[in-house]
Amino acid sequence: MDSNGRSFPRFYALSLVVASILIGTSASAAFGQRSTDRDNPTPLTANVITDELDGSDTAYFYKFTAGPGKLTVTIEVKASGTNAGAMLDLFDAESRPILSDVLAQGVDRGSERIVNSVQLSGKRDFVMKIKGLKYGDTGGTGTYKITLDGPVSLTKAPAPQGDGAAPNNGAAAPANGGAAPAGGGGAAAPVASNLVSGQLDPADERVLFHTVNVNSPGQVTFSFSVKASDAKAGAKFTVLTEKNHALVALDLQPGESVSKPFTFDKAQTLLIMVVVNKIPGDVGRGSYSVQLDGPAEVGPAPGGSNSLSGQLERVSFHIVNVNARGQVTFTFSVKATDANAGANFAVVTMNGSPVLKVPEVHGGESFTKPLTLDKTQTLSILVYEIKPDENGGGPGTYSIQVSGPITVIR
Repeated sequence: MDSNGRSFPRFYALSLVVASILIGTSASAAFGQRSTDRDNPTPLTANVITDELDGSDTAYFYKFTAGPGKLTVTIEVKASGTNAGAMLDLFDAESRPILSDVLAQGVDRGSERIVNSVQLSGKRDFVMKIKGLKYGDTGGTGTYKITLDGPVSLTKAPAPQGDGAAPNNGAAAPANGGAAPAGGGGAAAPVASNLVSGQLDPADERVLFHTVNVNSPGQVTFSFSVKASDAKAGAKFTVLTEKNHALVALDLQPGESVSKPFTFDKAQTLLIMVVVNKIPGDVGRGSYSVQLDGPAEVGPAPGGSNSLSGQLERVSFHIVNVNARGQVTFTFSVKATDANAGANFAVVTMNGSPVLKVPEVHGGESFTKPLTLDKTQTLSILVYEIKPDENGGGPGTYSIQVSGPITVIR
């Protein structure tokens, strides 16, 4: 809780959304944006849904189109306290049950994963219901994650104005591999080239980052490849727009190559994120590469500044790489423009675990906190605007200053 007695549950849900981007998946229907109306379900814009269980038995509804072929639906529940659970039901457009009473429960802070598959003879519309379970007065809190695999057609996500890109799957294509990584978690690549590459080292906890400059409107094809050197390597790739909209999320194993074409309506800068596979028993060193084809080129390595700033909005997030063990200091400030603006800040790991929760910072205030970190890693900084109410709030700006062995990515 902060100094006003307010808790931070919203940061928990937000950190899950950010974590899903950092680990190379797409999340949709963020907490507070899901429908409880069966007749007006939330359209799915990604094949992975991660959201919060608040201890109630509230039901949420989503819609999507799938088929023909095999549709696999995976539900995973993780308890944040004693127990948590959720029930999944899948209906067709005529309300006929396809999957019924699929239950997943986490016990004593544990988790459970349930997988079901159905064979679809044709393309059909579906409604999916997720209902939480009540466990007395204190239980039932946690998270659920739904993954849809197979012939799923999703609603196009409303890209922020100016993003100008829409993903379009293409055929696999090979790419060249292997260059030594540069400092700060990036990889060496000459400016104005059309190839980025680097080493996959499971011992390095940092995400690898590259910038790509799209120089003009047109189609740019990204070819992603992974090559193992001494074991079974693997990597997840995500491409982010300037507004942090994920264009693509891929998970590649050794020897695999995938090409993805995108059509852009204007020049812009993109961020490629590479996460090394660290699944126990399936970890190895290797190399990766991303080849560009079209009006785009590799930009300078991200980072170089020790400050961040922006307008107070509903939510914003930034990414930093901690490059060595030691003390890192964060200073958070808010400046009001015409009212008593304020914001909450939090620092989380790439898996969504909290590292630092900051009390509310209001206009004209600053908060400084030194942290001693024991490993290299990637962190996200979440900024959440305080909505105008009787306690203040209003338009303003924020700034974040960092010092120590840390690199600001964006």
